Amino acid sequence: MSSLIPNPGTIRLIAPVAVFLTVAFLVFHTYKSPASIPNIRILDVPNPLPIHGGYDDQDGTNNKGSFRFQPPEASVQHSVVRGDKIVWTDDNGTVWQSVGRDPNRPECWTYEDRFGIYKKLSPEMSRIISDNNKNSKNRRAVVLRLGGNQAWKSHFIWHVRSLVMEAGHLAGYDVIISVHLDMSQDKKKAWLKKVPAELRPLVQTFSTQDLKKWIPKPAEFKNVYEQNHTPVQMFMAQNPKYDFVYTVENDVRLIGRWDTFLADVDAEYAFHRKHQEKDQNMSDIPDLVTFQSVRRPRADWPWLKADSEDACIKKFGGIENIRSSLGVVWGWSRKLTDSLTQYNKDGLNCYFEYFAPSAAYHQDLTTFFYQHPLYCPNRPSPSERHSIAPKDLGKNDPRLVQYDKVAVGCTYYFVKVHAQPFWETWYQNPEACRPPALVHPIKGDFFN
Repeated sequence: MSSLIPNPGTIRLIAPVAVFLTVAFLVFHTYKSPASIPNIRILDVPNPLPIHGGYDDQDGTNNKGSFRFQPPEASVQHSVVRGDKIVWTDDNGTVWQSVGRDPNRPECWTYEDRFGIYKKLSPEMSRIISDNNKNSKNRRAVVLRLGGNQAWKSHFIWHVRSLVMEAGHLAGYDVIISVHLDMSQDKKKAWLKKVPAELRPLVQTFSTQDLKKWIPKPAEFKNVYEQNHTPVQMFMAQNPKYDFVYTVENDVRLIGRWDTFLADVDAEYAFHRKHQEKDQNMSDIPDLVTFQSVRRPRADWPWLKADSEDACIKKFGGIENIRSSLGVVWGWSRKLTDSLTQYNKDGLNCYFEYFAPSAAYHQDLTTFFYQHPLYCPNRPSPSERHSIAPKDLGKNDPRLVQYDKVAVGCTYYFVKVHAQPFWETWYQNPEACRPPALVHPIKGDFFN
């Protein structure tokens, strides 16, 4: 019987081995499943029930008084970007890799986190949205740009509500829904009825004919696709109260909140301005804000070969002096739009993705590139068209123009090859979460 009794010395040897094997198993299990968020316990307190609004008395009690909006929050308050840049998304699908900068905020959003409170509005929230632009003191605006083919499906409506409540109500921007409509008055009235009632007071419309009449001569306006800046110029000319506007295309989405995102842009610009070099002269507010690096366009870019662009390229001193960037979200100062108007008076109206960046470059205006998180499928050699390979990535250059070594593409580009699945799989899996991201393009009637 004594042979069945463990030797104390043996126990001392086996115990640390058992602990080591247990830890090794847990580490291996976690890292072989990169899509799973580890169960990280932050605080030993129950999660509070979500409160989307309430009334505050002067003493802080919540029974009557002014309505207080409680903005959405991510359910995961922890960084989900690993040290090797793999992202824990908890959807067991594509393994995503962070290739740009890491998110400013350590959080991960489910689709319900992001849009749940905007699915059904209280009367108070509806009133806040409708009245957003009644503050005549606002000097900044966000212009959401739509066309006549906008479907106004539920997912898009939630997105627009989030933009107004967060960029408008929380961050203090006017929010204008600017719609390009080329149709008869009867069809226009029918189209506007599709807009949810709370959003209709924010809608402004214009037509191609309006743009052709407005543009300073001798310049000519061709179409919104090629000269997407002209509606912005006209808007600024007709709304002299604004010093600065952001324009956001209809197929852009944000994971995270608009108020915190815009605040992060402002804070980073202020930091760069405080630490600018002696040969820099950064203005109080930037003249052009871009969310893709400003660079010389590639040599085979079709717009450099179009006959219609010859006069513009010559004016800017040749192809080597052209600058371009993806224009689906831009910030514009009045100085910049006035500068474009002066070029119009000289007879020029160029392709929009290089017109504003090149004008800013040649007029010594301040261009600010805000580098934000980008996510690519974790593959050794991403397509050059859609992203820069991870081994070629570099750091953000805080100077005014960046050319090489900055992440491009993936979840923010002109094609949907990565952005669409990044968004769709997020929606399709209620358990999945996504770290903060500016995403483009999101296509299809289902999301629009």
